[in-house]
Order: sequence, then C-alpha cells, then structure tokens
Amino acid sequence: MFTKRLKDQTKEIINPESFKNNPDNFFSKYFSFKSSFAKRLYLFVLTFVVIVGFLSYNFTPDLGIKLGAASPKTVKANKSIGFEDTVKTEEDRNKREVEVEDVYNYDTQVLNGDEGVLYQIRYFFQLAKIVSKKDFKTIEEKVEYLSGLTGNDYSDENLKAALLLDFQENSLLMDETLNLAKTILKENIKPNDVDSKKVEATKIVEGDSLVKLSEKALIVNILQKNIKPTAIFDPVATENARKKAREETPPYIVTVTEGQTVINEGDIVNENDILILTRLGMLNKGFNWKIFAFISLINIVVLLLFYIYVYKFNKNIFNNIKKLLIISTIIIIFVALIKLFTILSSLHLNLWVYLFPMMAASMLCSIIFDTRVGIILSLILAVNFGIAANFDYQLALIYFLGAIFATFMVSNVSQRNSIMRGGFFSSLFLAFLFFIANLIGGDFRTIALYTILGVVNGVVSAIITIGLLPFIESSFRIVTAMGLLELSHTDQPLLKELLINAPGTYNHSLLVSHLAESCANAIGADALLVKVAALYHDLGKMKRPEYFYENQLNVENIHNKLNPSMSKNIIANHIKDGVEIAIKNNIPKKVIEVISQHHGNSVITYFYKKQKDMETVRLLSPNTEAIMEGHFRYPAKKPQTREAAILMLADTSEAAVRSIEKITPKKIEQMVKDIVKSKIADEQLSEADITIREINIVKNTLIDGLMSIYHSRISYRDAGLKLVSKENE
Repeated sequence: MFTKRLKDQTKEIINPESFKNNPDNFFSKYFSFKSSFAKRLYLFVLTFVVIVGFLSYNFTPDLGIKLGAASPKTVKANKSIGFEDTVKTEEDRNKREVEVEDVYNYDTQVLNGDEGVLYQIRYFFQLAKIVSKKDFKTIEEKVEYLSGLTGNDYSDENLKAALLLDFQENSLLMDETLNLAKTILKENIKPNDVDSKKVEATKIVEGDSLVKLSEKALIVNILQKNIKPTAIFDPVATENARKKAREETPPYIVTVTEGQTVINEGDIVNENDILILTRLGMLNKGFNWKIFAFISLINIVVLLLFYIYVYKFNKNIFNNIKKLLIISTIIIIFVALIKLFTILSSLHLNLWVYLFPMMAASMLCSIIFDTRVGIILSLILAVNFGIAANFDYQLALIYFLGAIFATFMVSNVSQRNSIMRGGFFSSLFLAFLFFIANLIGGDFRTIALYTILGVVNGVVSAIITIGLLPFIESSFRIVTAMGLLELSHTDQPLLKELLINAPGTYNHSLLVSHLAESCANAIGADALLVKVAALYHDLGKMKRPEYFYENQLNVENIHNKLNPSMSKNIIANHIKDGVEIAIKNNIPKKVIEVISQHHGNSVITYFYKKQKDMETVRLLSPNTEAIMEGHFRYPAKKPQTREAAILMLADTSEAAVRSIEKITPKKIEQMVKDIVKSKIADEQLSEADITIREINIVKNTLIDGLMSIYHSRISYRDAGLKLVSKENE
C-alpha cells in the first residue's frame, strides 16, 4: 500500500498536466511547509544531508608527515591493526618463484636404451675382444685399428690394455664397468653436472678394490666417455612449480600494536611509514568521492527502510511530524558523536571507539516510542558507525547487539532508577561482547581494558539517557512513562495546592485515580496515563472550591441561592479552568486531552431538572426541552479514548456512591450499573475505542473497588442535593 501510494504521488508530482493546470496547488501540496508530505520530505532530506556531511568529510588534523622528509613529531599507533603489505607480498612471491629450480625428468633411454650407455660399454668390450683375435703383425696395428672403430675417443694406452685382456678378463672387466655405470647414472644428471660426475667416476674407480690398478685407467676412460645427462628439462612442470610457489607464499602481514611508536621525531618518513599511518586512518583527510557515494547509498536505503517501517507498522509516528523530528534529532546527535569518537580514536587511542554510547540512543527511543523503533534506530546508527570506524563492522555488530539488549531491558520501565538498572545489565552484556571479540589474538591487558570499557559504556549510556530524557520531554512537549510517574507523586506542587484549596476534591481525585488505574489494568489500557489524568482531572475546582459539594463540609450549599443556569455555568467551567491550569503548569497534552473529556458533553442533570421545575409552563414543547437540555450540557468533547472513558465512569461512579446515605454492597452495585447504563444511553462512550466487553469489565472492576473502599466508611450526610447532582460534579 505504501509503495502504491508512493507511486501515485510520484506520478502526480512528475505529471506535467497536473503542474500546468494548477501550479500553485501543486507546490502547496508537495513543497509548502504547510504540507505534511513536504514536512516529511524536508525532514528526510535534512537528516540525510547532515549524516552524509558528517561522515563523508574527514576532520582528522594534518600531522605534517611527508614522504622523504623528517617527521615533525613522534607518532604512536592509535589502535591495533594488522594488514597485508601487497608490495612486500609481491616481492616475496617473486623471490620464491626465482628460487624454484628447473624441473628435470629422468631419461631411462640414456642408460638402458638401444644405443644407451650400457650398450656402448658392451660394444666397446666386444670390439676389443674381436680385434684382439685379428691377424695383425703388431699390437700397435691392432690399437690403431680399434681406435678407428671407436672414433679415436680412447687413448692408445687404454686401447692396448683392453686388447691384451683375455676372454675371461674382458668379461669380468665389462661387468664391473657396467655396474659402475649403473651406479653413476642412476640419478638425474643435468647438463651442468656432467663434468662433476666424471670427476666422481674417477674417484669411484680408484676406490674400487675389484679393479686392478693397470685396468683402472681404462675403466675411467670408458666411463668418462659415456657419462651423459640423464635429466631432461620439463618446461610445463617447471612453470607449474613456480606458480605453486607463488600461491603458497604467505601474505606479508604488518602488525601494529596500539601505543606502538610508528615513527620517531626526526626520522625520515619512508613508504612503509606512510602505509601504516594511512591504515591507521591518521593521514586520511579531505573529501573522497567514492566514500561519499557509498555513504549516500547506504543512508538512503536505511532511512527509506525506516520511513517504510513507521508507515506500515507505526502510523502514530508517521503521522506525527514532531515524533519524526525527535527521531531525526536523536540520529543526527548520535551520528555527530560517532564522528567525534572516531576522530578522538584517530588522534589518540582506539579505546575511544569502545566508549560510543549507542545504547543511550536505543534506550531513549525505546522509552519514548517502543522497542521496535529503538531497534530500527540502533540499526541505522550501527551501519553508520561501521562506516565511520574505517569500515570496522565487527565492532558495529557488537554495538548493534548491545543496543538491542538495552532496548528490551528498558522496554517497560517507568522509573529512572530502572534505567540505571537496565543500563547496568546492558553494560555487562556489552562487556561480554567486547571480551569475546578481543579474546582471540589479544593480550591480557587489552582484553581486560576493553571489557572494563564495556561496563563503563553501559553505565555512561544510562546516565546520558536519564539526562536527555527530561530535555527531550520539555523541548518537544511529549510525555513518557517516567514523566507521568513523576506527575503521579503526591508531593507535586500542583497536587499540594489542590489539597490545601480543595481538600475534598483532592481526596476524591485520589480515590478516582485508584479506581481508574485498576480498570485500565483490567482491560489493558494505559494505566499510568489514566491514573495521572484522574489525579488532575478536577484542577479547575480550585478556582471556586466552595461551589462543589465535596468541599462544602458543614456549610450551606451555595447553589441553593443561585439560579440553575448560573450554577450550571460554574460547574461546567471547572473543565475549562482545569485545562487552563494544566497548560499553565506544563501538564502534558496527552493528559490534558483526557482531563478535558472526562465529563464528555453529559447533561448536568440536577440543575437541568431544577430549571425545568422552575418553568411556569409545565408542558414544554419537545423543541424547547431539547434546547434547554443542550444548554445544560458540558461544553466538551465526548471521550475519544479508552482512558478518557474509564475516567468518566470512575469519576461519576465514585461521586455517586459517595452520596449514598447508607452504603451497602447492593446499593453500590446498582448505582454503578445505572451510571454505566445511563452513559451508554446518552452515547457518551460512542466515540471512544472501547468495546462493550471492556465496558462490562470496567463496570465490575468499579463495583469491586468501590465496595473495597466504602464497606466500612461512614456515609456522607445529605446536604439537600439529589443524587443526580452528585453524579455530575
């Protein structure tokens, strides 16, 4: 419904025909200060602009820190932080990547292939065996021939030694050479490692006891000729290894502890110092468009959600510009405090952000309005606190949870000491949240400090709530449960004045307040409101107390000497006089409305009948009688609320029962029933939001209450007035 209404209004606003046909009406409807729509719109815009203005601009003073220049002062960290230095992290990743060695895979074909090392060794010994059997005249010719077959890779001495081996020696030496080759070439041999392996082969052969001294040079020569790289470079595996090394490189975390010296006076400021100070929020100044856009978007959303909420679920607030103004004022004040505390945090120590009294705002709204409004307001403040605290939404969530707890702790308070009690329990809960948040990674001193600050925060929030509540009540002229409770104290100056000037009326008011409070509790109405209204409902009688029966004591009734019309005016004027006195003494409007309606427009029956009896013409026409009856009615509104209806019935019933000569339970019951019946018949309760069922509950509660009060009291003597007159005084 709200969305549909908003769309209709928007269409009408942007409709050019609407503006063209009647521009004056268009502006007066939507932009004039007399328009409710315009007032809400301007209030929304004002709240939005002030919040965004506070949070968008950074008020942090210039520290005079410049890159490459000497620091003009020693700067200490205002809070504990940990953050990743991306530049250092990238340097570490590059270093780890460079340190990764090339990946080589072992090539089995080098050793065991068809023309591998083992094959070449066997081939050499087989050639030596064959050539040794050739028919050459001299050994030198055989050496020369074998050298040609082997590519001149072996020295003549080694070839000669190989040719002189007999069959068995050749086989044994070949097997030993093959074994040595397998030992040397079983591991990866990179191209750069070949020379070192050849040296290693020489040492291995020299230490081999199975090889004769004369044969060692030959084996060394054979092995050195056949040692080749067995490792093949794998570019894909190498790239993957380097990539994995980068990924596994941990981020370079810079940790700064609260109170730690970041830079000393006179030190040259480097990039790392600038980075740390920026992260601490100590160099952030000026205007940032990105932050401005973010803050604007967030606050448009949360403020719209709030307006939609009050429209759908709390029309009483939505239709009351004063109440919307109170909420906006609280939001603006506490957003300003958010900015102040975050600035203090950036200038000094982080402990300031643990002292933000958000719970005071939630408690104020819960007391003035209701718990749900307090929670919505807490959400708005928590979101903006997270923004102001350098987007620290962990702390914002803690404050939000603490504020919700506080709203429930004060949701039904009616005394100021109850606020302190609720604030104390809320402080313990907030301290617990601070304790949990700092338990991981915090040292004992930090945990203890922030836990204590949680307790201090809650107590301070309660004190602020108690201090601001009377200011808000007086500035915006609203009434809260605590304000009503203060008015209900019998030591109030106005009630003392009523006791002195009109003691009978004072006693009557006390009895009516007791009865009305019981009735309100029985049907779930505002018991405190009706109790206070009952105490002050007859203030107007202080102007002429002697004209009212309960104050006449043993004197003659003054009304016996007055004509009925004059008496009616005096009796009726106590409503107007009471309202004037109440306004003059700053009685809340909510109470005054109930006071002004407690007789409705009932007929002052006694003087009306007395006037009829005095008429010379006994048979009045219906029209004349109706005019006369209208003249003898109270000039006031009928009760508009359950509370006003309760006060009317309680007031009339107490006055009527008090006038009974010999009070009995049966007479009390019948009197109350007659009064309720007469009020219903006269349609005095037709405009109040009270049901027949509730009226019956009120009736029975009045009967029980009056029986309890009057069962042992001496009845008032008859002063010559009829019972009906007592009902209307």
